[in-house]
Amino acid sequence: MFKQYLLLLLGIIFFPLVSYSHVSERALVLLLPTEIYIPAGIIVLIITILLTYLKPVLLNNIFNKKLLFKTHLNQKLIINSQTICSLISLIFLFTLLYLGWSGSRDPLSNPLPLFIWTLWFIAFPILIIVFGNIWNFTNPWVGICRVLKINNGLFIFNKNLSYIPAIFGFICFALFMLVYLAPNDPDILANVVFIYWLINFIFIIIFGESWLLKGECFSIFFNYISKISLIWIDNKNIFIGFFGFRLTQIKFLPTKFAFFISTILATLSFDGLNETFWWFDLINVNPLEFHGRSSVVIENTLGLIGFVILLFFFFTLMVFLGLLMIGKHNETFKVIGIQSISLLPIAIGYHIAHYLTSFIVDIQYVMSTLTDPLNKGYDIFGLGVIYQTTGFFNTIDSVNLIWICQGSAIVLGHMLAVLLSHSISYQYLREKNLILISQIPISIFMVCYTFLGLWILSSPIAA
Repeated sequence: MFKQYLLLLLGIIFFPLVSYSHVSERALVLLLPTEIYIPAGIIVLIITILLTYLKPVLLNNIFNKKLLFKTHLNQKLIINSQTICSLISLIFLFTLLYLGWSGSRDPLSNPLPLFIWTLWFIAFPILIIVFGNIWNFTNPWVGICRVLKINNGLFIFNKNLSYIPAIFGFICFALFMLVYLAPNDPDILANVVFIYWLINFIFIIIFGESWLLKGECFSIFFNYISKISLIWIDNKNIFIGFFGFRLTQIKFLPTKFAFFISTILATLSFDGLNETFWWFDLINVNPLEFHGRSSVVIENTLGLIGFVILLFFFFTLMVFLGLLMIGKHNETFKVIGIQSISLLPIAIGYHIAHYLTSFIVDIQYVMSTLTDPLNKGYDIFGLGVIYQTTGFFNTIDSVNLIWICQGSAIVLGHMLAVLLSHSISYQYLREKNLILISQIPISIFMVCYTFLGLWILSSPIAA
Protein backbone atom coordinates (compact mmCIF):
# COMPACT_ATOMS: atom_id res chain seq x y z
CA MET A 1 0.00 0.00 0.00
CA PHE A 2 2.89 2.38 0.81
CA LYS A 3 4.32 1.85 -2.70
CA GLN A 4 0.94 2.66 -4.24
CA TYR A 5 0.72 5.93 -2.33
CA LEU A 6 4.31 6.78 -3.21
CA LEU A 7 3.76 6.14 -6.91
CA LEU A 8 0.56 8.20 -6.86
CA LEU A 9 2.31 11.07 -5.09
CA LEU A 10 5.20 11.04 -7.57
CA GLY A 11 2.75 10.97 -10.44
CA ILE A 12 0.89 13.95 -9.02
CA ILE A 13 4.08 15.95 -8.58
CA PHE A 14 5.74 15.21 -11.89
CA PHE A 15 2.78 14.70 -14.21
CA PRO A 16 0.06 17.28 -13.48
CA LEU A 17 -3.22 16.48 -15.21
CA VAL A 18 -6.06 18.74 -16.27
CA SER A 19 -9.53 17.73 -15.12
CA TYR A 20 -12.25 18.95 -17.46
CA SER A 21 -15.02 19.12 -14.95
CA HIS A 22 -16.79 21.53 -12.66
CA VAL A 23 -14.65 24.35 -11.37
CA SER A 24 -14.88 23.16 -7.80
CA GLU A 25 -12.70 20.21 -8.69
CA ARG A 26 -9.12 21.39 -8.67
CA ALA A 27 -8.49 21.68 -12.41
CA LEU A 28 -4.79 21.12 -11.99
CA VAL A 29 -2.93 19.13 -9.40
CA LEU A 30 -0.14 21.59 -8.60
CA LEU A 31 1.16 21.05 -5.10
CA LEU A 32 2.49 24.00 -3.11
CA PRO A 33 6.00 23.28 -1.69
CA THR A 34 5.35 22.94 2.05
CA GLU A 35 8.94 23.41 3.15
CA ILE A 36 9.03 26.96 1.73
CA TYR A 37 5.61 28.54 1.61
CA ILE A 38 4.00 27.39 4.86
CA PRO A 39 6.81 28.57 7.19
CA ALA A 40 7.32 31.76 5.17
CA GLY A 41 3.60 32.56 5.16
CA ILE A 42 3.21 32.01 8.89
CA ILE A 43 6.32 34.08 9.68
CA VAL A 44 5.03 37.02 7.61
CA LEU A 45 1.66 36.84 9.37
CA ILE A 46 3.28 36.71 12.81
CA ILE A 47 5.36 39.80 11.92
CA THR A 48 2.14 41.56 10.90
CA ILE A 49 0.53 40.63 14.22
CA LEU A 50 3.56 41.93 16.13
CA LEU A 51 3.41 45.21 14.21
CA THR A 52 -0.23 45.66 15.19
CA TYR A 53 0.81 45.27 18.82
CA LEU A 54 3.82 47.56 18.55
CA LYS A 55 2.23 50.27 16.36
CA PRO A 56 -1.55 50.18 17.01
CA VAL A 57 -1.98 53.93 16.58
CA LEU A 58 -0.30 53.85 13.16
CA LEU A 59 -2.65 51.04 12.15
CA ASN A 60 -5.70 52.99 13.21
CA ASN A 61 -4.49 56.05 11.29
CA ILE A 62 -4.05 53.99 8.10
CA PHE A 63 -7.69 52.91 8.16
CA ASN A 64 -8.93 56.42 8.89
CA LYS A 65 -7.25 58.19 5.97
CA LYS A 66 -9.19 58.77 2.76
CA LEU A 67 -8.96 61.02 -0.28
CA LEU A 68 -12.01 62.90 -1.54
CA PHE A 69 -12.61 63.73 -5.21
CA LYS A 70 -15.60 66.03 -5.55
CA THR A 71 -17.45 65.06 -8.72
CA HIS A 72 -21.10 65.90 -7.93
CA LEU A 73 -22.36 62.81 -9.72
CA ASN A 74 -26.00 62.97 -10.72
CA GLN A 75 -27.90 60.52 -8.49
CA LYS A 76 -30.70 60.14 -11.03
CA LEU A 77 -28.13 59.30 -13.71
CA ILE A 78 -26.66 56.61 -11.46
CA ILE A 79 -30.07 55.05 -10.81
CA ASN A 80 -30.98 55.11 -14.51
CA SER A 81 -27.62 53.56 -15.37
CA GLN A 82 -28.24 50.79 -12.84
CA THR A 83 -31.64 50.10 -14.38
CA ILE A 84 -30.34 49.96 -17.94
CA CYS A 85 -27.32 47.81 -17.06
CA SER A 86 -29.52 45.47 -15.04
CA LEU A 87 -31.90 45.02 -17.99
CA ILE A 88 -28.95 44.25 -20.29
CA SER A 89 -27.67 41.79 -17.70
CA LEU A 90 -31.09 40.11 -17.56
CA ILE A 91 -31.19 39.73 -21.36
CA PHE A 92 -27.67 38.33 -21.30
CA LEU A 93 -28.61 35.88 -18.53
CA PHE A 94 -31.65 34.55 -20.38
CA THR A 95 -29.55 34.19 -23.53
CA LEU A 96 -27.13 32.05 -21.54
CA LEU A 97 -30.03 30.04 -20.12
CA TYR A 98 -31.34 29.41 -23.62
CA LEU A 99 -27.90 28.23 -24.71
CA GLY A 100 -27.72 26.05 -21.60
CA TRP A 101 -30.99 24.37 -22.51
CA SER A 102 -30.48 24.11 -26.26
CA GLY A 103 -26.71 24.24 -26.80
CA SER A 104 -23.89 21.73 -26.56
CA ARG A 105 -23.94 19.27 -23.66
CA ASP A 106 -20.19 19.70 -23.32
CA PRO A 107 -19.54 22.04 -20.34
CA LEU A 108 -16.37 23.29 -22.02
CA SER A 109 -18.23 24.25 -25.19
CA ASN A 110 -21.46 25.57 -23.73
CA PRO A 111 -21.27 29.26 -22.67
CA LEU A 112 -23.46 28.86 -19.57
CA PRO A 113 -21.19 26.68 -17.37
CA LEU A 114 -18.11 28.59 -18.48
CA PHE A 115 -19.70 31.93 -17.66
CA ILE A 116 -21.19 30.87 -14.31
CA TRP A 117 -18.21 28.96 -12.92
CA THR A 118 -15.26 30.74 -14.56
CA LEU A 119 -16.28 34.36 -15.08
CA TRP A 120 -19.01 34.94 -12.50
CA PHE A 121 -18.00 32.65 -9.63
CA ILE A 122 -14.19 32.96 -9.89
CA ALA A 123 -13.46 36.29 -11.59
CA PHE A 124 -16.42 38.51 -10.66
CA PRO A 125 -15.61 38.84 -6.92
CA ILE A 126 -12.10 40.03 -7.83
CA LEU A 127 -13.53 42.60 -10.24
CA ILE A 128 -15.77 43.88 -7.45
CA ILE A 129 -12.78 44.37 -5.15
CA VAL A 130 -10.95 46.26 -7.90
CA PHE A 131 -13.80 48.40 -9.29
CA GLY A 132 -16.28 48.53 -6.41
CA ASN A 133 -19.80 47.10 -6.24
CA ILE A 134 -20.52 46.65 -9.94
CA TRP A 135 -23.11 44.05 -8.88
CA ASN A 136 -25.40 47.02 -8.17
CA PHE A 137 -25.39 47.60 -11.93
CA THR A 138 -25.23 44.02 -13.20
CA ASN A 139 -27.63 42.08 -10.98
CA PRO A 140 -30.50 40.73 -13.13
CA TRP A 141 -33.41 41.73 -10.88
CA VAL A 142 -33.39 45.47 -10.19
CA GLY A 143 -33.88 46.65 -13.79
CA ILE A 144 -36.98 44.61 -14.61
CA CYS A 145 -38.52 45.34 -11.18
CA ARG A 146 -38.05 49.09 -11.63
CA VAL A 147 -39.48 49.04 -15.15
CA LEU A 148 -42.52 47.10 -13.94
CA LYS A 149 -42.69 49.38 -10.86
CA ILE A 150 -42.77 46.45 -8.46
CA ASN A 151 -39.52 47.24 -6.67
CA ASN A 152 -41.06 48.83 -3.55
CA GLY A 153 -42.52 45.59 -2.22
CA LEU A 154 -45.85 44.67 -0.67
CA PHE A 155 -44.57 44.01 2.86
CA ILE A 156 -41.70 45.13 5.08
CA PHE A 157 -39.08 42.45 5.65
CA ASN A 158 -38.57 41.68 9.34
CA LYS A 159 -35.03 42.87 10.13
CA ASN A 160 -34.72 40.13 12.76
CA LEU A 161 -34.78 37.63 9.91
CA SER A 162 -32.00 39.36 7.96
CA TYR A 163 -29.25 37.01 6.70
CA ILE A 164 -31.19 33.83 7.56
CA PRO A 165 -32.44 33.33 3.96
CA ALA A 166 -28.93 34.18 2.74
CA ILE A 167 -27.39 31.49 4.97
CA PHE A 168 -29.85 28.92 3.68
CA GLY A 169 -29.35 30.07 0.08
CA PHE A 170 -25.56 29.87 0.21
CA ILE A 171 -25.60 26.44 1.85
CA CYS A 172 -27.86 25.20 -0.95
CA PHE A 173 -25.47 26.71 -3.49
CA ALA A 174 -22.50 25.09 -1.75
CA LEU A 175 -24.20 21.68 -1.72
CA PHE A 176 -24.98 22.02 -5.41
CA MET A 177 -21.40 23.06 -6.20
CA LEU A 178 -19.57 20.54 -4.01
CA VAL A 179 -21.92 17.60 -3.52
CA TYR A 180 -24.35 17.39 -6.44
CA LEU A 181 -23.23 14.91 -9.08
CA ALA A 182 -23.32 17.14 -12.18
CA PRO A 183 -23.28 20.87 -11.31
CA ASN A 184 -21.60 21.73 -14.62
CA ASP A 185 -24.17 19.99 -16.83
CA PRO A 186 -25.54 22.85 -18.99
CA ASP A 187 -29.18 21.75 -18.86
CA ILE A 188 -29.19 21.14 -15.10
CA LEU A 189 -27.27 24.33 -14.41
CA ALA A 190 -29.73 26.33 -16.54
CA ASN A 191 -32.65 24.94 -14.52
CA VAL A 192 -30.96 25.78 -11.21
CA VAL A 193 -30.00 29.31 -12.27
CA PHE A 194 -33.51 30.03 -13.60
CA ILE A 195 -35.20 28.72 -10.45
CA TYR A 196 -32.84 30.79 -8.29
CA TRP A 197 -33.53 33.91 -10.35
CA LEU A 198 -37.30 33.32 -10.20
CA ILE A 199 -37.37 32.73 -6.42
CA ASN A 200 -35.52 35.97 -5.72
CA PHE A 201 -37.65 37.85 -8.26
CA ILE A 202 -40.75 36.78 -6.34
CA PHE A 203 -39.21 37.85 -3.02
CA ILE A 204 -38.34 41.26 -4.49
CA ILE A 205 -41.98 41.67 -5.53
CA ILE A 206 -43.00 40.81 -1.96
CA PHE A 207 -40.37 42.73 0.02
CA GLY A 208 -38.93 45.19 -2.49
CA GLU A 209 -35.31 45.82 -3.46
CA SER A 210 -34.30 45.67 0.20
CA TRP A 211 -34.62 41.89 -0.10
CA LEU A 212 -31.33 41.83 -2.04
CA LEU A 213 -29.33 43.14 0.94
CA LYS A 214 -31.27 41.14 3.53
CA GLY A 215 -31.98 37.78 1.95
CA GLU A 216 -30.13 37.23 -1.34
CA CYS A 217 -26.78 35.67 -0.46
CA PHE A 218 -24.68 36.89 -3.40
CA SER A 219 -25.92 40.49 -3.23
CA ILE A 220 -25.01 40.55 0.46
CA PHE A 221 -21.61 38.96 -0.13
CA PHE A 222 -20.76 41.21 -3.08
CA ASN A 223 -21.89 44.27 -1.14
CA TYR A 224 -19.49 43.57 1.72
CA ILE A 225 -16.48 42.52 -0.33
CA SER A 226 -16.94 45.69 -2.38
CA LYS A 227 -16.13 47.55 0.83
CA ILE A 228 -12.61 46.10 0.62
CA SER A 229 -12.11 48.12 -2.57
CA LEU A 230 -9.74 51.08 -2.64
CA ILE A 231 -12.32 53.21 -4.44
CA TRP A 232 -15.99 53.91 -3.81
CA ILE A 233 -18.78 56.41 -4.47
CA ASP A 234 -20.64 58.06 -1.62
CA ASN A 235 -22.89 61.14 -1.61
CA LYS A 236 -22.14 61.83 -5.28
CA ASN A 237 -18.38 61.92 -4.59
CA ILE A 238 -15.54 59.50 -5.29
CA PHE A 239 -13.35 58.38 -2.39
CA ILE A 240 -10.06 56.49 -2.21
CA GLY A 241 -8.92 54.82 1.00
CA PHE A 242 -7.01 51.85 2.36
CA PHE A 243 -8.27 48.33 1.63
CA GLY A 244 -11.26 47.68 3.86
CA PHE A 245 -11.65 51.28 5.06
CA ARG A 246 -15.46 51.13 4.87
CA LEU A 247 -15.56 47.83 6.74
CA THR A 248 -13.99 49.51 9.77
CA GLN A 249 -16.78 52.11 9.79
CA ILE A 250 -19.54 49.54 10.43
CA LYS A 251 -20.86 49.89 13.99
CA PHE A 252 -22.95 46.75 14.41
CA LEU A 253 -23.86 43.51 12.67
CA PRO A 254 -25.96 40.66 14.11
CA THR A 255 -24.61 37.26 15.05
CA LYS A 256 -26.38 35.82 12.01
CA PHE A 257 -23.99 37.78 9.80
CA ALA A 258 -21.04 36.03 11.47
CA PHE A 259 -22.64 32.68 10.67
CA PHE A 260 -23.21 33.80 7.07
CA ILE A 261 -19.55 34.78 6.59
CA SER A 262 -18.48 31.55 8.30
CA THR A 263 -20.61 29.65 5.79
CA ILE A 264 -18.82 31.29 2.85
CA LEU A 265 -15.31 30.81 4.24
CA ALA A 266 -16.03 27.23 5.30
CA THR A 267 -17.39 26.42 1.82
CA LEU A 268 -14.28 27.77 0.09
CA SER A 269 -12.02 25.89 2.50
CA PHE A 270 -13.98 22.65 2.32
CA ASP A 271 -13.73 22.84 -1.48
CA GLY A 272 -10.19 21.55 -1.35
CA LEU A 273 -10.19 19.84 2.01
CA ASN A 274 -12.74 17.33 0.72
CA GLU A 275 -10.27 16.20 -1.96
CA THR A 276 -7.29 15.54 0.32
CA PHE A 277 -6.10 12.10 1.41
CA TRP A 278 -6.68 13.23 5.00
CA TRP A 279 -10.40 13.67 4.32
CA PHE A 280 -10.70 10.31 2.59
CA ASP A 281 -8.98 8.67 5.53
CA LEU A 282 -11.39 10.42 7.90
CA ILE A 283 -14.46 9.13 6.04
CA ASN A 284 -12.84 5.70 5.59
CA VAL A 285 -12.70 5.75 1.78
CA ASN A 286 -9.70 4.46 -0.13
CA PRO A 287 -8.57 7.40 -2.32
CA LEU A 288 -7.04 4.96 -4.81
CA GLU A 289 -10.46 3.37 -5.34
CA PHE A 290 -12.52 6.55 -5.37
CA HIS A 291 -15.55 6.18 -7.65
CA GLY A 292 -16.57 9.84 -7.82
CA ARG A 293 -18.99 12.13 -6.03
CA SER A 294 -21.82 9.62 -6.00
CA SER A 295 -19.94 7.49 -3.48
CA VAL A 296 -19.46 10.28 -0.91
CA VAL A 297 -22.67 12.33 -1.13
CA ILE A 298 -23.66 11.84 2.51
CA GLU A 299 -20.11 12.23 3.80
CA ASN A 300 -19.50 15.47 1.91
CA THR A 301 -22.90 16.88 2.85
CA LEU A 302 -22.33 16.24 6.54
CA GLY A 303 -18.72 17.35 6.22
CA LEU A 304 -19.62 20.68 4.64
CA ILE A 305 -22.35 21.50 7.15
CA GLY A 306 -20.16 20.30 10.00
CA PHE A 307 -17.23 22.46 8.85
CA VAL A 308 -19.49 25.52 8.71
CA ILE A 309 -20.63 24.91 12.28
CA LEU A 310 -17.10 24.20 13.53
CA LEU A 311 -15.66 27.32 11.92
CA PHE A 312 -18.39 29.50 13.40
CA PHE A 313 -17.93 27.84 16.80
CA PHE A 314 -14.14 28.27 16.91
CA PHE A 315 -14.24 31.86 15.69
CA THR A 316 -16.90 32.71 18.26
CA LEU A 317 -14.83 30.94 20.91
CA MET A 318 -11.77 33.02 20.04
CA VAL A 319 -13.77 36.25 20.28
CA PHE A 320 -15.24 35.06 23.59
CA LEU A 321 -11.81 34.17 25.02
CA GLY A 322 -10.40 37.52 23.94
CA LEU A 323 -13.22 39.38 25.69
CA LEU A 324 -12.98 37.05 28.70
CA MET A 325 -9.34 38.08 29.14
CA ILE A 326 -10.47 41.70 29.62
CA GLY A 327 -13.63 40.94 31.59
CA LYS A 328 -16.11 41.76 28.80
CA HIS A 329 -17.19 38.26 27.76
CA ASN A 330 -20.87 39.18 28.22
CA GLU A 331 -20.58 41.32 25.07
CA THR A 332 -19.51 38.43 22.83
CA PHE A 333 -22.73 38.24 20.82
CA LYS A 334 -22.86 42.02 20.52
CA VAL A 335 -19.50 42.20 18.74
CA ILE A 336 -19.18 38.83 16.97
CA GLY A 337 -20.99 40.24 13.93
CA ILE A 338 -18.66 43.16 13.20
CA GLN A 339 -15.62 41.12 14.31
CA SER A 340 -16.48 38.49 11.68
CA ILE A 341 -15.90 41.13 8.99
CA SER A 342 -12.22 40.24 9.35
CA LEU A 343 -12.99 36.84 7.80
CA LEU A 344 -13.85 38.44 4.44
CA PRO A 345 -10.22 39.01 3.27
CA ILE A 346 -9.39 35.43 4.26
CA ALA A 347 -12.24 34.15 2.10
CA ILE A 348 -11.10 36.25 -0.86
CA GLY A 349 -7.46 35.22 -0.42
CA TYR A 350 -8.33 31.54 -0.37
CA HIS A 351 -10.75 32.02 -3.27
CA ILE A 352 -7.95 33.42 -5.44
CA ALA A 353 -5.39 30.81 -4.39
CA HIS A 354 -7.65 27.79 -4.73
CA TYR A 355 -9.22 28.63 -8.09
CA LEU A 356 -6.22 30.25 -9.79
CA THR A 357 -5.13 27.15 -11.72
CA SER A 358 -8.72 26.40 -12.73
CA PHE A 359 -9.15 29.92 -14.02
CA ILE A 360 -6.02 30.09 -16.19
CA VAL A 361 -7.04 26.84 -17.88
CA ASP A 362 -10.79 27.44 -18.22
CA ILE A 363 -10.46 31.05 -19.40
CA GLN A 364 -9.01 29.66 -22.62
CA TYR A 365 -12.25 27.76 -23.21
CA VAL A 366 -14.17 30.93 -22.46
CA MET A 367 -12.30 32.69 -25.27
CA SER A 368 -13.10 29.85 -27.67
CA THR A 369 -16.76 29.90 -26.69
CA LEU A 370 -17.06 33.68 -27.04
CA THR A 371 -16.09 33.51 -30.68
CA ASP A 372 -18.19 30.36 -31.29
CA PRO A 373 -21.04 30.32 -28.71
CA LEU A 374 -23.18 27.81 -30.62
CA ASN A 375 -20.28 25.41 -31.21
CA LYS A 376 -20.93 25.52 -34.96
CA GLY A 377 -17.44 26.40 -36.10
CA TYR A 378 -18.09 30.16 -36.21
CA ASP A 379 -15.43 32.81 -35.63
CA ILE A 380 -17.49 35.88 -34.68
CA PHE A 381 -14.57 37.99 -33.45
CA GLY A 382 -12.04 36.77 -35.99
CA LEU A 383 -9.78 35.24 -33.35
CA GLY A 384 -8.97 32.22 -35.46
CA VAL A 385 -8.52 28.78 -33.96
CA ILE A 386 -7.79 29.01 -30.23
CA TYR A 387 -5.80 26.09 -28.89
CA GLN A 388 -6.10 25.35 -25.20
CA THR A 389 -2.81 24.64 -23.50
CA THR A 390 -1.45 23.76 -20.09
CA GLY A 391 2.15 24.06 -21.19
CA PHE A 392 2.85 26.82 -18.68
CA PHE A 393 2.46 24.21 -15.93
CA ASN A 394 5.46 22.32 -17.28
CA THR A 395 8.08 25.04 -16.81
CA ILE A 396 9.56 25.82 -13.42
CA ASP A 397 9.45 29.59 -13.93
CA SER A 398 5.72 29.74 -14.62
CA VAL A 399 4.97 27.20 -11.89
CA ASN A 400 6.98 29.24 -9.37
CA LEU A 401 4.99 32.32 -10.37
CA ILE A 402 1.73 30.45 -9.78
CA TRP A 403 2.95 29.22 -6.39
CA ILE A 404 3.96 32.75 -5.41
CA CYS A 405 0.54 34.09 -6.42
CA GLN A 406 -1.28 31.36 -4.48
CA GLY A 407 0.81 31.70 -1.34
CA SER A 408 0.71 35.50 -1.49
CA ALA A 409 -3.08 35.54 -1.89
CA ILE A 410 -3.59 33.51 1.28
CA VAL A 411 -0.97 35.35 3.34
CA LEU A 412 -2.06 38.83 2.19
CA GLY A 413 -5.69 37.92 2.89
CA HIS A 414 -4.79 36.93 6.45
CA MET A 415 -2.58 40.00 6.92
CA LEU A 416 -5.47 42.28 5.96
CA ALA A 417 -7.74 40.23 8.23
CA VAL A 418 -5.40 40.84 11.18
CA LEU A 419 -5.26 44.56 10.45
CA LEU A 420 -9.04 44.76 10.06
CA SER A 421 -9.65 42.80 13.24
CA HIS A 422 -7.53 45.19 15.30
CA SER A 423 -9.04 48.26 13.68
CA ILE A 424 -12.62 47.00 14.12
CA SER A 425 -11.98 46.38 17.81
CA TYR A 426 -11.65 50.16 18.20
CA GLN A 427 -15.41 50.32 17.55
CA TYR A 428 -16.22 48.72 20.89
CA LEU A 429 -12.95 48.96 22.86
CA ARG A 430 -11.29 52.33 23.26
CA GLU A 431 -8.37 51.45 25.50
CA LYS A 432 -5.16 50.36 23.80
CA ASN A 433 -4.29 47.65 26.34
CA LEU A 434 -7.78 46.10 26.19
CA ILE A 435 -7.65 45.96 22.41
CA LEU A 436 -4.24 44.29 22.32
CA ILE A 437 -5.16 41.68 24.91
CA SER A 438 -8.55 40.87 23.35
CA GLN A 439 -6.94 40.21 19.98
CA ILE A 440 -4.54 37.50 21.19
CA PRO A 441 -6.93 34.52 20.63
CA ILE A 442 -8.10 35.88 17.26
CA SER A 443 -4.47 36.33 16.17
CA ILE A 444 -3.80 32.68 17.06
CA PHE A 445 -6.88 31.73 15.01
CA MET A 446 -5.51 33.68 12.02
CA VAL A 447 -2.14 31.91 12.22
CA CYS A 448 -3.79 28.48 12.40
CA TYR A 449 -6.10 29.26 9.48
CA THR A 450 -3.15 30.46 7.42
CA PHE A 451 -1.50 27.10 8.03
CA LEU A 452 -4.72 25.30 7.06
CA GLY A 453 -5.08 27.21 3.79
CA LEU A 454 -1.47 26.63 2.74
CA TRP A 455 -1.63 23.00 3.85
CA ILE A 456 -4.72 22.34 1.70
CA LEU A 457 -2.95 23.77 -1.34
CA SER A 458 0.07 21.58 -0.67
CA SER A 459 -1.81 18.34 -0.02
CA PRO A 460 -2.10 15.52 -2.59
CA ILE A 461 -5.69 15.02 -3.71
CA ALA A 462 -7.70 12.01 -4.81
CA ALA A 463 -10.47 13.76 -6.76
